[in-house]
Amino acid sequence: MQSNAINKLKKLNALWTVNGVNLFTKFINLTFFAFVYFLLPIENETYKDLRRNFYYYYPQIKKGRPRPLDPIRIIVQSVFLLFIKQIPSKTSTINVFFNSLLKVFKNTVIRPLSAITSVFTGKLTEVADQKETVVLKESRKTVILVFLGLSFVASILAVTQPLDVSYQLVFVALMWIVATLLKSEKTRVTLMLMIFISIIISTRYIYWRITKTILFTDPVTITFALLLLVAEVYAYAVLILSYFQVCWVLDRKPYPLPEDTALWPSVDIFIPSYNEPLDVVKPCLLAALDLDWPKDKLKVHMLDDGSRAEFEKYCKSIGVNYIIRKEHNHAKAGNINHALTLTNGDLVAIFDCDHVPTRAFLQMTVGWMVHDENIALVQTPHHFYSDDPFEKNLSIKGSVPAENSLFHDFIQKGNDTWNATMFCGSCAVIRRKPLEEIGGIAVETVTEDAHTSLRLNRKGYSSAFISLPLAAGLATESLADHINQRIRWARGMVQIFRIDNPLFGKGLTIPQRICFANAMIHFLHGLPRIIFLLAPLPFLFFNVYVIFATGMMIFAYVLPHMIHSTMTNQQIQGNKRFYFWGVIYETILSWYITVPTLIALISPKHGKFNVTAKGASNEETYFDWTVSKSYIFMIFLNFAGLIYGIYNIFFDPFAQVGVIIINLLWVCYNLLVLGAASAVALERRQVRTSPRVSCEMECTIDISKFQKINAIITDFSKDGLGIKLSEKIEGSSYQGLFKDGQLVVINIENNSVIYKFNAEVKFSNQNKLGLAVKLDTLQENIEYIRCTFACADRWAHSFEGLKQDTLFHGIHTLVKFGLNGYIKMLKKAPFVFKQLLWIVVSTLLFTFSMLPVPLDINGKKIFDKRK
Repeated sequence: MQSNAINKLKKLNALWTVNGVNLFTKFINLTFFAFVYFLLPIENETYKDLRRNFYYYYPQIKKGRPRPLDPIRIIVQSVFLLFIKQIPSKTSTINVFFNSLLKVFKNTVIRPLSAITSVFTGKLTEVADQKETVVLKESRKTVILVFLGLSFVASILAVTQPLDVSYQLVFVALMWIVATLLKSEKTRVTLMLMIFISIIISTRYIYWRITKTILFTDPVTITFALLLLVAEVYAYAVLILSYFQVCWVLDRKPYPLPEDTALWPSVDIFIPSYNEPLDVVKPCLLAALDLDWPKDKLKVHMLDDGSRAEFEKYCKSIGVNYIIRKEHNHAKAGNINHALTLTNGDLVAIFDCDHVPTRAFLQMTVGWMVHDENIALVQTPHHFYSDDPFEKNLSIKGSVPAENSLFHDFIQKGNDTWNATMFCGSCAVIRRKPLEEIGGIAVETVTEDAHTSLRLNRKGYSSAFISLPLAAGLATESLADHINQRIRWARGMVQIFRIDNPLFGKGLTIPQRICFANAMIHFLHGLPRIIFLLAPLPFLFFNVYVIFATGMMIFAYVLPHMIHSTMTNQQIQGNKRFYFWGVIYETILSWYITVPTLIALISPKHGKFNVTAKGASNEETYFDWTVSKSYIFMIFLNFAGLIYGIYNIFFDPFAQVGVIIINLLWVCYNLLVLGAASAVALERRQVRTSPRVSCEMECTIDISKFQKINAIITDFSKDGLGIKLSEKIEGSSYQGLFKDGQLVVINIENNSVIYKFNAEVKFSNQNKLGLAVKLDTLQENIEYIRCTFACADRWAHSFEGLKQDTLFHGIHTLVKFGLNGYIKMLKKAPFVFKQLLWIVVSTLLFTFSMLPVPLDINGKKIFDKRK
């Protein structure tokens, strides 16, 4: 028996021997050495780096606190790191293949298409010579209309083609590969093709939903199914309209004024106010007086609807015309219309009383009105130097685009393409003659600004948008103030849609009708957003099919629709809106704007103008339970659905596991969004009523007649400066050089002129100082505003610094802020709710600790964003 075994081993050995070399032995040796190499990588640089930065590559693993499921977390993160390119120098095989495929795609498809398109548009870059703006504007309109027309025809052919689930998966997989390749190439052609693909996928999804997924069995099922379908059709309509609105934006630059100032028009500056404190209004008045415009052609008017004696006294002391009225009807619109009857300037520039215009505001805007007499409105972006509730409460300023950035810095450019720029109530110049032709500022709605621009367009006048921040103001102080402001906007836009619907009537082009209509129906998002937040619950609780389809069919249709619309919108919006933040903003408002907008649809005359409070302070950090109660209600509903769905998977023998899992994923997404919305309700302490603005300005400080120090101004407010000393004196210490209460002189250079200001030291800490500026005369006040808030290029940096977000980073951000919201509620909750909240938070923390994490979340390393 033993000899038989030996003979078999000899035969096996002979099989592995080729030309005298035993391959089996070689294989064993290589396997052993590979095993040793991977386990003991003494000289392997990759493993050295991994050992040094293990907790960076695997942030889910807690140092010194191992958990039972850490091996699974390491495996998930390792797979993620293998397929997602994190560091340019370490390119995986997947990325090498991807880049090669992309290169072929560029050479064979993208460049030929770009060349063909450039024949029609002249060039694909934005306009440098403003004389070409109008020509390029018209040519791009032609290209867009032709392209979207072809997309519509192709969509009809593509969406009606019946495919079973396997072929549908192949189709969407191919579309995703093409869209991913297109996303890596930043041209107008690739953007148009991505829009084309997204329209096909989304239209096919809506067609499938309408024709295949509605189950007409009982009234309850029909009701829930139709509610979700209506919400989806609404979202689809807004998606298509927004693609049209911003697919090719016009980045208009200022047009030069004539050299002869005699040809410049006269301008009335209107600064309306009602109940704002005088300290909030002063910077605006001083900056308006100092506008770089011929003084004989400039008049500043304070429109005080509060009729306050202290305002009248201050305005007379600085040379501002003070205007009041006996009847305070029609709020801000009536205030401006009254002032129109008392003034006679060729143009009217309007600023909210908390906005501070830069000195160059009129020179940057009026040029287009001189060049083209048909332009009745020039609007500039609304920029805020104080933190809005999201930036303040979430500490995201500078890392996430501001909430208003998408509209004021981007969508308005798209409106300008179609001659549909909207008046935003402030930071704008309007030609008096057209304004008087339409009867002044519109008074029929509470969004008088947008209604006025609609009427100007109906009269055949043009509008323009200058994409430069030329003024800055105060953002809403709290989440409650922000919601109240948006309620007014939502109600007003729906009022316009009802009483002066842009889709009907005379005077508007088709693109103008689409742009105005999209802006108005956007504010109807409240009810659809609530439906989306609650839609998975009927199935989880009552087995009601809101979408009658298998889990695989839902996966094959729903997920591609979401991915392509999100990917395409992110490509369009760039660094003006990051992944998922739009959903968070809408969720915060949805509960509160639903009833006002529905009432405005039924009875548009209901509702009144409410003034947004500015310049307030907040002595303590607190959680606003009143504002967040709607979010908490929906959180508990979704969490109950999550628990019940998991229970059914394990204990219901007839459970459709695939469909339940899809609904559970939907519920988890909703919980994260609601958590992030709730996080904003924690109002942080804010003692200062005058926010500090970060900056970097060189200056010198005179300690005495013979001693000067170079320094950097790091921040400023309306009466104070933060200073960083930039050079050492007598060794390496500033100790004893400055004392609290010490008087110094600070020298600031602005436009080649040096301005001197007396200041008092409020605190000193090593090389940092806090100064209170002493401004005794009108001229000193004006010069200080000129050097700070009204400096010509003060806010130009607001467009810089942010890179386009990535999907993986967006997911991680959503998880981070979603969980942060629950932790905030847990800390501030009454004892009755703490236990239940603890269960919610613990469950979510455990679930999402298993997700992969991108390596750029702490700013240490940045994703390789292919260009």
